[in-house]
Amino acid sequence: MKGKWTYIAFAALLGILSAFISPIFFVIIVFLHFFLIKIKQFKKNQIILLLLVFAGFFLRTEWAEKQNISQFAGAETNFHILFHREWQLNGDFLSAEIKELHSKEKMMLRYKVKTKEEKEGLMDHLHAGFSCSVSGVLTRPSAAVNPNGFDYMNYLAHKQIYWLLEINELDTQRCSSQNPSFSTFFQNLRNKGISYIQNQFPTDTAPLAAALLFGDRGLIDEQTIGAYRRLGVIHLLAISGLHVGMLTGMIFYMGIRLGVTKESMTNFLLFFLPCYAILAGAAPSVLRAVCMLMIALLARKYLSSLLTQDVISLVMIAYTFAAPYIIFHVGFQLSFVVTFLLILSAPVLIKRITHPLGLLLATSLVCQLAATPILLYYFFEVSVVSIIANAIYVPLFSVVILPVLLFLFVVHLLVGEVLTIPLIVTNLLFKWLDKFSGSFAEIPFAVLTLGRPHPLLILCYLIVIPVFFLIWEKKSGFRFFMRSLLLPVMVLFIHFLSTTYSPYGEVTFIDVGQGDSIFIKLPYGQGNYLIDTGGVLMFETEEWQRRKKGYDPGKEVVLPFLKSRGVRVIDKLILTHGDADHIGGAKAILSEVNIKEIVMPVTKEVSDLEKALLTAASEKKVPVRFIQSGENWASSDASFFVLSPEERIANKNDGSLVIYGEMGGLTWLFTGDLEEEGERRLIEVYPSLTVDILKVGHHGSKSSSTNEFLTSVNPSIAIITAGRNNRYGHPHAEVVDRLGEKGVRVLRTDLHGAITYKFSRDGGTFFVVLP
Repeated sequence: MKGKWTYIAFAALLGILSAFISPIFFVIIVFLHFFLIKIKQFKKNQIILLLLVFAGFFLRTEWAEKQNISQFAGAETNFHILFHREWQLNGDFLSAEIKELHSKEKMMLRYKVKTKEEKEGLMDHLHAGFSCSVSGVLTRPSAAVNPNGFDYMNYLAHKQIYWLLEINELDTQRCSSQNPSFSTFFQNLRNKGISYIQNQFPTDTAPLAAALLFGDRGLIDEQTIGAYRRLGVIHLLAISGLHVGMLTGMIFYMGIRLGVTKESMTNFLLFFLPCYAILAGAAPSVLRAVCMLMIALLARKYLSSLLTQDVISLVMIAYTFAAPYIIFHVGFQLSFVVTFLLILSAPVLIKRITHPLGLLLATSLVCQLAATPILLYYFFEVSVVSIIANAIYVPLFSVVILPVLLFLFVVHLLVGEVLTIPLIVTNLLFKWLDKFSGSFAEIPFAVLTLGRPHPLLILCYLIVIPVFFLIWEKKSGFRFFMRSLLLPVMVLFIHFLSTTYSPYGEVTFIDVGQGDSIFIKLPYGQGNYLIDTGGVLMFETEEWQRRKKGYDPGKEVVLPFLKSRGVRVIDKLILTHGDADHIGGAKAILSEVNIKEIVMPVTKEVSDLEKALLTAASEKKVPVRFIQSGENWASSDASFFVLSPEERIANKNDGSLVIYGEMGGLTWLFTGDLEEEGERRLIEVYPSLTVDILKVGHHGSKSSSTNEFLTSVNPSIAIITAGRNNRYGHPHAEVVDRLGEKGVRVLRTDLHGAITYKFSRDGGTFFVVLP
C-alpha cells in the first residue's frame, strides 16, 4: 500500500460527501474504481479495501447525521454547566462553549456581567473544569440572513451545538471545581501561560507571543489582523505544521545535545506532542501536524519508513472518521489541501530549484494556488502580494521570531525581571514589524476581490490547478512554467469578468438589523451604489465595560456582502442622513472599498458622527458632495433623481435624501427615515409621483407611511428594513395594517432577511433569504 493511501483517503472523503451533500459522489467513486484498476494497476484486495472504506465512511457519516440532534426541547430553564473549552470576557460580555453535565450536550453560554467587581471575580475563578448551577433561557442560533452571509446556526451544528444559553446571573457561590482530567489540566496550563504573557510581556510583544506559543490571537488588535490577512500571511499568526515542526526539531536537537538518546527523545516527543496539541489550542492545523509527526515517529520506531503523503492520508482518514463534520471547517480544508500539495510538489521543487530564494518563492506559489479556491469561497478575495510576503515573513517567523519568543518565555519563567532590557528591544522590533506590515498591506491592489465563485467556476479551479501542477511536474523551464501558469490565471480572469460585467443587476436590501443598507448593482458594470451602511447606537460605558471588539454592521455584514459580490468600487456611497443606524458602518466600508464619491444631504447641523466620517473621507481623499432635490444621474439602463430635501432641514429624519429610481423595469422610491411632515411636503411638490416599489420610511414607524402618502404614491410592493425584536417596536402594527388595507405586498428584513431584486434590462424577480 506504499504511496496508495492517498486514494484510500480520497475514497473516505467521497463517502462523507455522499452522505452530507449528494449521491453524485457515488458516481465519482465508480470512476475512481475503474481508474485505479486500469491506470494505477490496483490489486483486487486494494480495490476491496477502497470500497469498504467508502462504504464505512458513508455509514459513519449517516449515523453522525442521525445523532446530530438536541436532547432539549427549548423550554428548560435550569442547567448544570461545565466550562471545558475556551471562554472570552470581552468588556462586560462573557461568552463560552460549555457542556451541560446531565445531558453531556454542548451549548454556547452568553452572559452580561453587571459590575466591575463581578468581572474581576469571574476572571479569578473561571477555569477549565469549573461547573455551575444556572438558570437561563435557551434560544436558537441565527441562520444566515444575507446572501453568502455567515450561517451561525450551521456553524454550531457542525460542532454539535444547537442552543445559546442566555443567563441573567452567574453566582460563583453555586459553582465548584471538578476533578481535573488530562484535557482540563493542559487547558488550564494554557490559560495560565496566556495570562502570564499578557501580564509580564510588553504590549507589542504579548499578542504575538500568545499567538505563536499558545495559538491565541485574542490579544492581537483588529488592525494588525487585517494587515496580515491582506498580505496573505495570516496563517503565521496561528500555530501550524511549521510551528509544530520547528518546536519539535528544537526540542529533539536540545535533547540530543544534552546527551539524551534518540530512542528516549522519540518516546518523550510521543508523550509531549498530544499535550502540546492542547496547549496550542487544538486547532485542525495543530492536530494535523501533531498527528503526522506522531505517525512518522512511530513508523520510524516500529516500521520501515512511510511516505509523507501516506502519513497525511492516514491522519485525514483517522481525523474524519472521528469527526466527519470537520470537513466543513475552513482551517481543516486549508491545512490538509495546502500541506498535501506541498508534499506532492516538494520533490519537483527541490530537484528543479537550487537557489534558496527561488525555492521559497516557488513554495509560496504552491501554497497560494492550493489555497485560492478555498479562500475565494469563504473570504471572496485573495492576496496578490502573498507570494512575496510569504518569502519575507516565513523565514522571519520560523528562524527568528518563533525561537526568540520561545527562548524569552522559557527564560522569563526562570529569571523574570532580568530579561527587562531584551524584552524592551524585542518590543521595539515587533512594533516596527507591525508598522511595516500595515504599510505593506496598504500597497494598491494588494488584495484581489472577486466574490464567491459560481459552482462551475469552483469546478474549473479544482480541475485547472491540479492540471497546472501536473504540467509543471512533467516539463521544466521558466518559459514553459509561465505559459502553464496562464491556466489558473485564465480562470481568475473569467471569475473577474463574471462578477464585474455580469449581464444581471440587483437591488438588495441588506439585513443589517435595526438600520438601513441598500446595494444597487447595474448590469454590465454600469455602476455600483450603496445607500446607507447600517450601524449601531453607541452608549456611554465605563472602561471595564468597553468591548475590545464591538459589533459593527458595516464591517461584519455589509463589507462581507460587498466582497461576496466581487465589489471593488462603489461609484456613489449615498448616506441619506446622519443617524448612526444609517451611517455608523460607513468608516468600515471606506477603509476597504474604493469609494469614488460620498453623497450626503444638505443639513443645518453636522453631527459628531458625520464629522468623524468627513475626516476619514478626507484622509482617504474621497470627495464628499452635499446635495438636495434637483440632482440626478443615469446610465444606459437606469436613472436616479433626488426628490428631497429641498432645503436645509433641522429634523434629520425629514431631511433624509429621498431618491426616485428607474431600473429593471420598475420604479423605486428610497425614503431614508422620512416621516409624516417630509412625506406631506414630498407629495405636495410631486403630486403625480407613483412608484412600483416603496422603501418604507423610518423602518415602518408610526410617524411614517400615512394614508395620504400611500394613496398618492400607490406602491405595489413595500419593503421595510427593521431589526428583529427591536426596542422601538418597528414596524408599527398600524403601518403594516395600512399597507395591507391598500393591497400592498409587504417584504420585511426582520422576517425575510435580505431582500433582493435580480434583474436584466427589462424585468426581474424578487428573492428573500428566509422563506
